[in-house]
Amino acid sequence: MQHAPDQEPAPLPSKDTSPNPAETAQAAQADHRTQWRRPAILFACTALTTLVSGTIMENAGVPPLVVLVTLVSFPALLLDGLPFSLSVLGILMAHEMGHYLYARWYGVRTSLPHFIPSPFFFIIPNPGTFGAVIVTKAPYPHRQALMDIGAAGPVAGFVVAVPIMAYSLVGARVDAMPADGGLYLGEPLVFQFLAYLIHGPLPENYTIYLDSVGLAAWFGCLVTMLNLLPVGQLDGGHILYAFTGGAIRGRRLQRNLTLASFLALAVLGFYSPGWWVFGALLLLMGRFSGFRHPTPIDDTAPLPRHSKWLGWLAVLVFIQTCMPVPISFTGP
Repeated sequence: MQHAPDQEPAPLPSKDTSPNPAETAQAAQADHRTQWRRPAILFACTALTTLVSGTIMENAGVPPLVVLVTLVSFPALLLDGLPFSLSVLGILMAHEMGHYLYARWYGVRTSLPHFIPSPFFFIIPNPGTFGAVIVTKAPYPHRQALMDIGAAGPVAGFVVAVPIMAYSLVGARVDAMPADGGLYLGEPLVFQFLAYLIHGPLPENYTIYLDSVGLAAWFGCLVTMLNLLPVGQLDGGHILYAFTGGAIRGRRLQRNLTLASFLALAVLGFYSPGWWVFGALLLLMGRFSGFRHPTPIDDTAPLPRHSKWLGWLAVLVFIQTCMPVPISFTGP
């Protein structure tokens, strides 16, 4: 039996030991999986809730509870909600990818789009989703990036929503208003223009009855309008800061428009109480993220002309989608 020579004692580990490349790569892969997992789960849940909402809309003559019970036995009934689900998810995806792709272009680290399912998908009218968001994880390099990232989302969503709305209006039913009243949706300027272009002037006491695809386009317009309010870190807040900057005059204008927006929401709430709910949500958001817009790394570089045009295009989209009273109820 041969005796092995004594080995030198192993050196003590150094405090500056470099990380193991294999462990670093494994941790990066785990982090990458985590970044994909949550958005994928939320998207799947939102796809399901919008499918159920669309199915309920397509079977409007049946009580929602009956539709839900029927879906348990006949899940193929969900195919009725497919046109609505594809339409509303397509609009939201275009909106969020407009932000995401521009953020990647400027090297701003962001999350993937997070779709938010609505637990009230069985209530009419309800789209089955509260929309979608992406979260930036790094400061904006300059105001040009802030403008392009902020404006690209609503413009892209609007571009997708308009042909969907036009398609729905082509086959929409024009009929007399119900004598006993009912629920009416606000008509943004883009809807009025397309309706006149397709159906011409409507007879007195007549209205347009939208199908579920048209409701998806209407919801897309509502989401676009809400995001373009010049408040905090909404898309409209990004655009406003990109136009005005962080100097004293710019900050004063941002503050005044934020206050004016909340005042308008308070007044409009008397006509459509949902504005009070949205205003409360904005206050809650401001409580955690602040109403003062964060300053980009370079706050002095001027905006190039194409970024200004994109910003003004977003302002035009806001005007086209604006609905002071989104939902109203009328009696007999």
